Amino acid sequence: MSSLVKMSIQGIRSFGPDDKDKQVIKFFNPLTIIQGHNGAGKTTIIECLKYMTTGDFPPGCARGGSFVHDPKIAHETEVKGQIRLQFRDVNGQLVSVQKSMMATQKVKKVDFKTMEGVITRDKHGQRVSLSSRCAEIEREMISLLGVSKAVLTNVIFCHQEDSNWPLSEGKTLKTKFDEIFSATRWG
Repeated sequence: MSSLVKMSIQGIRSFGPDDKDKQVIKFFNPLTIIQGHNGAGKTTIIECLKYMTTGDFPPGCARGGSFVHDPKIAHETEVKGQIRLQFRDVNGQLVSVQKSMMATQKVKKVDFKTMEGVITRDKHGQRVSLSSRCAEIEREMISLLGVSKAVLTNVIFCHQEDSNWPLSEGKTLKTKFDEIFSATRWG
């Protein structure tokens, strides 16, 4: 069974872009409780986990622009964000994933750009890296974690704004359950 080991966040939402602002979260088995006062970054931690595992940005993040620390608050024209996740895959092997992004303040808007992501692991005693754009890394992550994207999105890392989906109307609810249980693949 796969499990999370640790994650570092820098330059994302309220986590500042400087080295001194970098935060490392260590995950415990079988459970990690994330607590803190309003604005401490609890939701950001879950959003980062979801982004690292599925590639999906949180609700309200117009293509990632507001996911990176605001350049105006940092008094910079450019802010780089980086998330690193270390976990054990379905075979118990240690895997590291790194995704970087950048927000650039333009005259009237913030431009967002994802940079290359990297998955690194030891294979037969040798360090192997998969370096690419998002789609390949997302497919590889789902394979390494052994959990479908629907389960990651709707169950494990469900955003608090989307957590009422089990109370949805019939057709919407059926569609969600079909995704989660992969019923559409067999239909």
